[in-house]
This record gives sequence, C-alpha cells and structure tokens, in this order.
Amino acid sequence: MSSQLKKAAKESLSGRWGFAVLAFLLFSIIQGVPNLFGSDIDEPSSSIDLVVSLVSILLIPVGVGWTWIAMSIARGEETKVTDLFEPYGMFLKVVGLAIVQFIFIALWTLLLIIPGIIKSFSYLLTFYILRDEPSIGILEAITRSRQLMDGHKMEAFLLFLSFIGWALLVIVTLGLAVLWVGPYFSVTLAKFYDRIRGEQAPEPTSDFVAPY
Repeated sequence: MSSQLKKAAKESLSGRWGFAVLAFLLFSIIQGVPNLFGSDIDEPSSSIDLVVSLVSILLIPVGVGWTWIAMSIARGEETKVTDLFEPYGMFLKVVGLAIVQFIFIALWTLLLIIPGIIKSFSYLLTFYILRDEPSIGILEAITRSRQLMDGHKMEAFLLFLSFIGWALLVIVTLGLAVLWVGPYFSVTLAKFYDRIRGEQAPEPTSDFVAPY
C-alpha cells in the first residue's frame, strides 16, 4: 500500500516539483526563525526560552499551511506559496488544536513511550480534517482523527518506515535532499489521508465521544 501511495504522490508532483520545493523551502526557513533567538548567547536564560516558545507558537499555522499545500498538490488543486499563511485566518483554533493535541500525547507518554507513539498516530489527521471541515471543533477534530485512524495506525507506521532510506539520503547530503524528500513525504501523507477519508464515513458525533 505504501508503494501505491508514493507512486500516486509522484504523479501529483509531476510538473509541480519546482513550486513544491519553493514552498517547502520557504516553510523551512520560516520554521527555523526561533533558532535565531539566542543563537549567539552562550548561557541559556528563561527570557530567551520564553521568546523562543512564543515565536514557535506564533509559527504553528505556517506548519499547518504547508500541510494544506501538500493536500492541494495531492488533489491536483491550484495553490500558491502564500497559502502557507492561510491557517492564520483561524489562528486561535489552529494553535488551540496543536496545544490540546500536544497535551494529550504528553499525558499518554507519561504512562509509557509506546502509548504516546500510538496516540501520535491516532491524532495524525487532525489538521487535514480541519482543512476539509473548518467549522469543526478542536476536540471533535481530534476525535474524528482517532476514528479515521482506527485500524490504520500500523499502516501509517509502515508508511513512515518506508521513508527511512530517504531520511538517510537527507543526512548524507547534509540536509540538501530534504527539499525533495519533504514535499514527497508530505504529499504521500496527504494521499494517505484522502484514501482513508474516502473509505470511511465519519462516525456520528452528536453524542459525546472522548477525543483521547
């Protein structure tokens, strides 16, 4: 199944590699901004740590924006580099979802590492769902992701494993290959989401369903 998704991703990227690399490069540069703070300071300080944390939070929508661009590429939709900033239109919901999701995974990780990893896969699709259903609530998005990933977590894990060779290539090329591997992986993951969403109708959410 991983090979089919990767083949489909390559087909979607055909003729759009230049745009994908440019968008991923801009995304990577922006995501690296927090590293600039305190880079020349030998001694760490709480104030610098606070600034880095705040900047990282402010940049969360950019990471989500890249995910949404990858979704558009996977679906053959028109997209542009400025779509990286589209999630700022729902800044509070995007940041809130990221924080709640982080808290849930952290709490599961406190039990044992393995439950934390399993839950990270359960919540893998939250921001994909948010893009398709922007009116959805934070807890509902997490719940929907958990429902969609039921029975597919091992498949997602194997998909991640299939990119180990590409990860090694990134290391060997001192990070240069990530400009190609990043879009390839992201579009493949978007294909994974679309396939699962196409297979499963969302479960009714009128009654409360625990998101965790």
